[in-house]
Amino acid sequence: MRWEDAIGPLKEGWNEDIDEDDGNYYEDIVNSVLKKKDLLLESASRFGTPQYILDEDVLREKASGFMQNFRNFIPNSRFFYAFKSNDLPYICGFLRDLGFNADVAGLFELQLALKLNFKRIIFTGPAKSTEELLLAIENRNRVVINVDNKDELDRVIGLVDDGRVRISVRVNPDSSVMKTWSKFGVDFDELKEVISRARTSSKVSLVGLHFHSSWNDTPERYCKNIKLIGEFLKEDLSQFEFLDIGGGIYPEDQATLTKFSHNYVLREVVSEVQEEHLDFDLSEFVVDDVDSLEVFGKEISSALEKYIFPFNKDMDIYLEPGRYVSNNSTHILLKVLCEKGENVIVDGGMNLIGSLDFSQYLFAPIVNLSNPSLELRKKTIYGSLCKADDLWGYSFFGEGCKKDDVVIVLMQGSYTFSRAWRFIKETAPYVVISNGKLRLAKEKEKFSDRYSGCKF
Repeated sequence: MRWEDAIGPLKEGWNEDIDEDDGNYYEDIVNSVLKKKDLLLESASRFGTPQYILDEDVLREKASGFMQNFRNFIPNSRFFYAFKSNDLPYICGFLRDLGFNADVAGLFELQLALKLNFKRIIFTGPAKSTEELLLAIENRNRVVINVDNKDELDRVIGLVDDGRVRISVRVNPDSSVMKTWSKFGVDFDELKEVISRARTSSKVSLVGLHFHSSWNDTPERYCKNIKLIGEFLKEDLSQFEFLDIGGGIYPEDQATLTKFSHNYVLREVVSEVQEEHLDFDLSEFVVDDVDSLEVFGKEISSALEKYIFPFNKDMDIYLEPGRYVSNNSTHILLKVLCEKGENVIVDGGMNLIGSLDFSQYLFAPIVNLSNPSLELRKKTIYGSLCKADDLWGYSFFGEGCKKDDVVIVLMQGSYTFSRAWRFIKETAPYVVISNGKLRLAKEKEKFSDRYSGCKF
């Protein structure tokens, strides 16, 4: 087929409507941030920029709302905060006090959960080290080891000297549902063998089942996985204390740049083939459509009632929210260091979020605290790293954006601080707004911190 023939249908589609947002969607969110503008500017002055800053009120609202929603639909639900989404000790301890347990995936996270005195800890991961397993076994009164595979089960059994250790088994319910997650969990063709091996061992007590899927904007995958497990195990479910359905509920108020929409891809293809310039505004974005927590609770509860509770009405249901709870409460404060034409450069870069592709996928509202407005204006805002693709976005809310202005990148609490790079710049301090006051939760990284353990 000739390119011209293939492009015909594409050209017909490039004028399809895109639900681009002009910023009105974020007015309430921007207004709520601007109510604390003076405190945010004070934090920038006292603790410097760049900095992470946590709004405790938002964290409490998201966490408490999540728990209450699922308790309304699933009374026997328990909640385990996924440390990997943001392992700031202040956040973990705050959520513990709200009633969360701990979901950890590595040695330091496990040590942190133990240090913070969490009473219930789920330890998950596809390749746990011997050191990690021994620490979990040593703290068997608080830790359930979520066994990922048959070999790991044998390793756990071999490491237990006396008594029993509580374990659960991570299940990969169906490759068609979770194809890209094939590295995780036990496939169905091995599941009953693994369960039998655990049941006949004098070293472990098999108490739970677990599955997980990420980036869920609807409850569909949860319901499919619940159905698969329920239909596969049926009466065997009576032997388990809990079913852990993981985390992965996508938070509200996120957006994607229309550069990565279907419409834009069509335009890029046409432009490349015909060498025809098609205008497209990189600052435009689409707010991601996510089902409400109520819909998640209602449909997951319905699936449990149909496929799980008929065989075990007393089974606890574990949920492991991370991104949903932590994302919207932390922001990043930055200061404009210079202007270059239509661009500005700020004093923090993508090392703060552990990525260099931030602007390519997500739209993060940026507000100029020094000169605020509800008007969304175009401006390319570059980061501070020696990388050409280190940039925060193409627009901001404000009257203008000039040298020495303090801007805030909203909703950056998940998978940013916890995976920040040791790349060029130091790790920023973490500040908390609590009861109208500022508290330093983590100091700015020092030279001695960065190179601790190195031999000079």
